[in-house]
Parts: sequence; structure tokens; C-alpha cells
Amino acid sequence: MTDKKIKGISGYIMIIVQAVLFGAAGYVLSLPDLGAIAMLLFFVDLVLLRGYFIVAQGDANLISLLGKYKGTINASGFYWYHPFRSIQKISLKDEVQMVGPWDTFAKDGVQLEMSVELRWRVSDAANAHFGMANIKDSVLSIAKETAQTLIEMYPYEDFGEERVSLRLHSTTVNHAYATALKKKLEEVGVQLESARFNSIRSLGKKRAANEAVAIADQMIQEVDQVNQLTESEKAGMKLQLMSLLMTEK
Repeated sequence: MTDKKIKGISGYIMIIVQAVLFGAAGYVLSLPDLGAIAMLLFFVDLVLLRGYFIVAQGDANLISLLGKYKGTINASGFYWYHPFRSIQKISLKDEVQMVGPWDTFAKDGVQLEMSVELRWRVSDAANAHFGMANIKDSVLSIAKETAQTLIEMYPYEDFGEERVSLRLHSTTVNHAYATALKKKLEEVGVQLESARFNSIRSLGKKRAANEAVAIADQMIQEVDQVNQLTESEKAGMKLQLMSLLMTEK
């Protein structure tokens, strides 16, 4: 369901209408044998008072009548609508939301602590309200789920290879995250202004075997460039380095 923009009746016009109705009821009351009609006019005038409402700057008011959505008014002002309508107010202002921190794992098995910062606003009030039980909680859940999926696609280190890593390519990772999240939020009536990882921090747990092998190979290669090593010396050094790296906190 998407927004259906409607124009409410001006509250000031209805005040004039009610004043005329009140005057008419007073006149009818002065006539003989028309007291019941006068009381009915007074009652109708009283019921009409319930139809007034104010739309604040930066808000959208969703109008429903007998459980059926009738439309949205998002222009600030003083309005009148059916006295038996119900109104749901939705803020259209920018929201800044922090997600996390929480623990997860990168593609190469490195355990991470991460958090995300979002800035968003509701762009389609009807879609957001009727599509989500709680807008803020749902945005948080979508943002966390998207971040989790993205983090699992990238390794934490690149180990000299030409690939995107979480530690060295934050701009690329942030752009990919914002693009994916923006598309998901648009589907539920929310416009993403900005999104970025506040932190992606290694928790310093034991290294995965493939990480230790890559680091050991790189270190041996650097040593070999200075001191020519035999194959047996390289193998021995590799075992020692892997032993240290796999137990390093």
C-alpha cells in the first residue's frame, strides 16, 4: 500500500460552518414546537467538533475511516475530517540510528565486532506504517541483516592479493552496504540518506589456518629476499611461524 495524498477540509472553514449551524439551531429553538429539531442540530454541531486535528511540520497523518485507509495528509495545518475517522501520525523527519555493536565472522573466519550508523527518513508513510509493525525496529533489523550478509562476503585481510578486504577497503565496503540497504528500505517506504560501518574490529581470536599460512609465506618470502634460504630452512621456519601465529591472541 502506498500513500494516497488527500486534502483535508480547512478547520477554519468548518468553524464558520459550525457557527452558522449553531445560530440556526438557536433560531429553530425559538420557534414553537421545533425544540426537538433544535436539539438535534445542537447534537450534530457537538459531534462535528471531534473532526478537528492539526498536522505538525514534518509529520504525515494517515486517515482511516471504519478501519479502511482513506489517504494521507502531510501538509502542515489545521484541518477537519469525518468525526469518526482515526488518525495515525508518522514522522517524516530524519532519524539517526546506531546498530550494534555485535559479533560476527568475516569470510576468512576472523571474528569481528562491528557497528553501523544510519540516517534515514520515511518517504511513503502508508507503506511504512502498514508494512511494518514498528518502523524503527524494522529498519534496525533490516540494516543489521544486510550488514551481516555483506560482511560474510569479504575477508578481513587481503594478504597481498588483489581482493577487497574489510580492513583495507572501507570505502568500497561502505558503498556496497549503502547501495544494498537503500534498495531494501525503498521497498518498505523508507529513504536511506546515509549508511556506514562505524567500526569493524578484529576481536583478536586465534587465527584461521589459511590466514596463518598466508602470513607465514609472506614473512618467509621477505626474509628470503635478504638471506637466501634452503628449502629445509624455509619449511622449518614456516612450521615455527604457523605455530606462533595460530596461538597468537
